[in-house]
Amino acid sequence: MGRSLQDKHKELLSEPKYKKAYTQLEDEFLVAKALIQARTSANLTQKQVAERMGTTQSVVARMESGKPLPSLKSVIRYAVAVNSRIELKLIQADK
Repeated sequence: MGRSLQDKHKELLSEPKYKKAYTQLEDEFLVAKALIQARTSANLTQKQVAERMGTTQSVVARMESGKPLPSLKSVIRYAVAVNSRIELKLIQADK
């Protein structure tokens, strides 16, 4: 079988254009990853999360895509739906 997606990503990060584009979207990727991890840890489907939030599965899918970034209010509703809490942390950016 071929290389993993993670290996390909590491390889592409050595290309300046790719690295710049990835860095610009990194926050969106991190939000999406956190939402998906919380949902899968709760053993819930997107539809189940949507029902708990009082919305549709497509809204949950959009939130999990990271594009556009969901509002903090929406993330809090999502967290409640997956029986989690929010921990907001600002980290000093590399210079």
